[in-house]
Amino acid sequence: MLFRAILFAASVAATPMDGQTCRPVRTALVLSGGGAKGLSHIGVLRVLDSLGARPDLVVGSSVGAIIGGMYASGYSGREIDSIARSLPMADLFRTYQPRAPRSLGQLQPLVVWEQGERRFYLQNAAVAETEVNALVNSAMLRGNLLARGNFDSLPIPFRAVAADLGDRSVVVLRSGDLARAVRASFAVPLVFAPESLDGRILADGGLVANVPIAVARAAGAERVIVSDATERLRDSLDLYSPLELADRLLSFLFTQPADSLQAGDVLVRPDVDGFTGLNFSPANVDALIRRGINAADTVLPNIKCLPQGSAGNARVLPRRISRYEIASPTSSERLSLERLLGLGLSDSLEPELLRGRVRQLAYSEDYQAVWLSPRGGGDTISFHVSVRRSARRVAGLGLAYDNELGGRMWVGAVDRRLLNLALEGSAALFVGELRREFYSGLRRTFQLGRQLMTPAATVRIGRESIRRFDPDGSEIDPIKTAEILGFLGVERVFPGGWQATLGSVIHDWDESGRDRSTVGGAVSLQKETASGLRLGQVSFLWTGIYRRVSLDGDAYARIGPVRLRPRARFGWGEKLPLQSTFLLGGVDGFPGLHIGERRGDREALLGLLLTWPLRGPLVGRVEVAAGRSALGGPVFDNDDWIAGVRVGLGADTPVGPVRFDYGMSGGGRNAFFVRLGRWF
Repeated sequence: MLFRAILFAASVAATPMDGQTCRPVRTALVLSGGGAKGLSHIGVLRVLDSLGARPDLVVGSSVGAIIGGMYASGYSGREIDSIARSLPMADLFRTYQPRAPRSLGQLQPLVVWEQGERRFYLQNAAVAETEVNALVNSAMLRGNLLARGNFDSLPIPFRAVAADLGDRSVVVLRSGDLARAVRASFAVPLVFAPESLDGRILADGGLVANVPIAVARAAGAERVIVSDATERLRDSLDLYSPLELADRLLSFLFTQPADSLQAGDVLVRPDVDGFTGLNFSPANVDALIRRGINAADTVLPNIKCLPQGSAGNARVLPRRISRYEIASPTSSERLSLERLLGLGLSDSLEPELLRGRVRQLAYSEDYQAVWLSPRGGGDTISFHVSVRRSARRVAGLGLAYDNELGGRMWVGAVDRRLLNLALEGSAALFVGELRREFYSGLRRTFQLGRQLMTPAATVRIGRESIRRFDPDGSEIDPIKTAEILGFLGVERVFPGGWQATLGSVIHDWDESGRDRSTVGGAVSLQKETASGLRLGQVSFLWTGIYRRVSLDGDAYARIGPVRLRPRARFGWGEKLPLQSTFLLGGVDGFPGLHIGERRGDREALLGLLLTWPLRGPLVGRVEVAAGRSALGGPVFDNDDWIAGVRVGLGADTPVGPVRFDYGMSGGGRNAFFVRLGRWF
């Protein structure tokens, strides 16, 4: 009996356990394309991490290349999750609205022309491409610094898949600038410009290998774990949604016969039906990541012999910059790029400083893309910077009509390399029934310590007829004014759409034949959305004669189909020139009153706009407001407050927003409000 027990124990000890029977095989993680649907890959990565699994190779196509490139660079699934939720992706993929260069102000042109290398062409971008390129540069920086041109040097070797538009062949990117390779892999036709690389014009990898299993096998993978975020086409389609129409057209391009799976391969297929490829709203991001987790949880824990290891930043970043080269035809532009990237500060590599600088390129209108192309070995790194410049010269024209203020037109132009220097010159002419104005400016970016600043000199020359009304609201003869306003100071753009301005002003104006002049200082801070909508502005103007403080803020929210836009305005001044006084409600006016009917050196206003879709581009509008405008006294005095409401219809059209409203206010006042285009 004892002998049998010994034999049994020996046989058990000689039998390999389940974990020991796994023959090591080279395993690749394959991440498909799918646009926003590919965010479900993040959920799959989180489950892989929780199981302690780590592939030997990562292969990604399109959005799979973005997520795969970060994963191969050492980011965990949870870290990528946090990054995806924090990025303003919904602002980058939107129905396109042309906008003028920032130096011309918040102008929405009817048409914009950009100078090409041989001709002028109509601006036709569909997304904020400069911002997308900057985000990719920032997200891939860790991997770029680790790879230094060789993607096999990453914590997990990586391959990005792109399509050659010349012959529609599969292009496997395994070296070079990591951010540029990923950017080429998701160059969706008609949405992003293709990427020119090594003499080839590259576009989205989903055109030729949306689920790149064959690429993984050709790279030596014996086994694949596939996260497939593609979907079957739906029967229904919103004909009035440009993004949904584009998504459907692109789906046709990205459909190929599926590569077959072999014994031992693993397929995770998140339920992404019903999601569009270009909807990156926060709610969609959350839902897609959760669906990726759910799909992976039902498959991966049951799989034996998953490759073991842990993702994470297992490599040390290089510490010393040996040299850098900047591809540019002029020394002025090379110096400007050196300042933008902070490369001339020291020979020590500061990854976070560099990350902040490449992220800030999103707000530079001079370059559509800047690629670092790092090289080197050991503890050193060198950069071979190449750029894709924005158009040198841009011109635009805008129109607007208002039944209160009449018609207005502007035409403006910007030269971003004036006199072949890194100097931006801008000029615009504004012509309207009530105001005519000429504007010009010069700007150049400098580096002060570690901070980027843009010295600016601007001048405005204008003539304006100030509307006047009697107590009953009937318009009487206007007052003629003229002014020259010069500014000399610095501007700075911060991440998140913030822009600050600080400088001195000189103001000369004529009011009813009385000429006055003064000098002073000006400070302003404003925030814009990626689409150019102003969320808030606060400004201070302090001169030897007058003082002016203003605050204007907007917020945007949504409850189901209803969009809400709360609004607040505050203004205070002393001895203001007539043209610098506050209009109650600004250029949007106040419900039930004429625009400019109440004007003073004090203003307070609270309002709420609600809009909801009716049919196609048509929306219903309801606006409620309460406010006051006065001469002297406290801003929030109990007297002179008025309430009003406007109801009407609106639509976004090829010539800009259109509004038809009827307003009513306290005291029995009412007024129609009609506006075509965005007022300026």
